[in-house]
Amino acid sequence: MTNELQITRTINGQTYSFALTERELEDAYRLKERRYREDDFVNAFADAAQEPDMRFHYGHLAEFPELLDWLCRLYDDIFDANTSHNDLMELALNRLRDESLTPGFFTSLALLAPPVCEEPEEAPPEYEECGRHHCGQNITEADERRKRWEMLASLLTRHKEADCTCHGKNGTHAPCAAAKYLNGEWDISEFFFLQDRKDV
Repeated sequence: MTNELQITRTINGQTYSFALTERELEDAYRLKERRYREDDFVNAFADAAQEPDMRFHYGHLAEFPELLDWLCRLYDDIFDANTSHNDLMELALNRLRDESLTPGFFTSLALLAPPVCEEPEEAPPEYEECGRHHCGQNITEADERRKRWEMLASLLTRHKEADCTCHGKNGTHAPCAAAKYLNGEWDISEFFFLQDRKDV
């Protein structure tokens, strides 16, 4: 027999009762824990973003939700019961500084990019809600976001392999977009929304 927790709440003068199974209660706890961790990273960013070698600032967490997702997943991966929460947070931010200079980091963000699609007014029979989003009419926009992260990973790879304008490609010797990002001239937002394709 499955144990259930009965919960009663009074909202606007009306009483509501519902039950949660042990599994649902555990899921709710984990979700709340995740929200607290997200808040902790947001607060930590307020200080870490002031450091010269950090290419991210406070607003980037809202601009790129996949970045916050990456940090929370990393926290779970490196979690050690013998390490304090603050030390784990610092370790995650230090890892971000290093990983954010590699193509693999941008590839991982592409996999985490949250689709921003919406449910169509008339859903087809095969329409279904998956774990993270609705597979609806604006899925193209979500794909474009993932493709952008993948493109940035490619730019970093090409720069590493000397296949960019830094090394005379297209008859120029100007810093490419990847070099501007790696050298700290651009932050992650400038790199993501780069417009001039001639400097890649």
